Amino acid sequence: MSLWSRLFGRRDTVSWGERKVEKDGVSLDTLVSDPGTTPLEMARRPQITPWSTARLGTIFMDFAHEATPTRVAEARLARQCLSQFWLSAPIDALELLYGSAVGTCYRQMISTELASQPLLRDEEAWKDYLSQRLFSGFERPEMANILLAVLPYFGRGKMKVRNCEQNVPAWLLQDYASLFEPEILPRIRQPSPLERKALAPAGHRAERVVAPQAAVGAAGTEAEPPLPQLSGYTGAKALQLTASEDFLTRLNGLVNLFEIDPDDGAILKELAGYRRQLGQIWLDTPDEQLQPLFGSTFGELYRKFLRSGYAATPLSEEDRQLRAQLAHYVRNMTRPKATQVVLAVLPFFPPGKIGFAGGEQFMPQWLLGALPSLYVKS
Repeated sequence: MSLWSRLFGRRDTVSWGERKVEKDGVSLDTLVSDPGTTPLEMARRPQITPWSTARLGTIFMDFAHEATPTRVAEARLARQCLSQFWLSAPIDALELLYGSAVGTCYRQMISTELASQPLLRDEEAWKDYLSQRLFSGFERPEMANILLAVLPYFGRGKMKVRNCEQNVPAWLLQDYASLFEPEILPRIRQPSPLERKALAPAGHRAERVVAPQAAVGAAGTEAEPPLPQLSGYTGAKALQLTASEDFLTRLNGLVNLFEIDPDDGAILKELAGYRRQLGQIWLDTPDEQLQPLFGSTFGELYRKFLRSGYAATPLSEEDRQLRAQLAHYVRNMTRPKATQVVLAVLPFFPPGKIGFAGGEQFMPQWLLGALPSLYVKS
């Protein structure tokens, strides 16, 4: 049985361009035969290998935890599966797919150190072919497909797209920059000039980082600051994650792993991304859906996240700034979406490090009553 077949439970099934070759009488698995060739006709009996984002996610999680030879081999094949998927995806559905469970699995993959592994011969050929297509020009509509397909084969800082802010889709730009051009992250995440003006009214300096004890007040006369964007998945896409089994399962697994090994760097890094996504979900939740969502399975997992102790881990400078913006907003609890912002900012503060200074009267009772127990393990 091939490694691919063992991976997905099919015996002697070869697909996604996989082929078998013989070397010294031993059957070897390779990923692609010739990535430049195109079949002239469809097979009458196509072979189909089933796969799932949940299975791939487990593969990448296992690889990140311990890169054994078997797990490296599985991760390579899973990467090839996703690469092939993006090449065949409809160009007008790429953004939607990137915000789905497939995109979550893809981002999980590129957050690992898989790309730092030396490429196999066929992987190198695959990468070279796609790279030539990609850098031949970005005017063709399929360039986003190719970018998604080839990106996981480049190590951090080893790829650069010319004029990336124009040539990389906006929904992919932040993830691309995090991997290859982190120096542009402050610029692409900065508020617009109008937002900066609102953040720092005349005669006032823009707030830097909130003090360890954040005061949530009830009144204020300063201009209403804009809310930061915490994640690339906003609005309806963010709210869809609250019912996504893959999203909830992965987050639950990460919290469990953190409680087992709170010093695992890969887990800490991935949880930082999930913390932002949790915050973005609350920011985008309509008022009438807040209480039902807080009492849902998603809300239970949110409270488990708070109780895990992850909020006490040191913040990156960027997360400290995001926390400062959120805390600055709820110094006036009469502002629109103040309750949403409280829920979004809680995971950025350790237990006992956020206090209230008269704003409780504007907080819904279902949240006010739950606050004392949010950081307490049940």
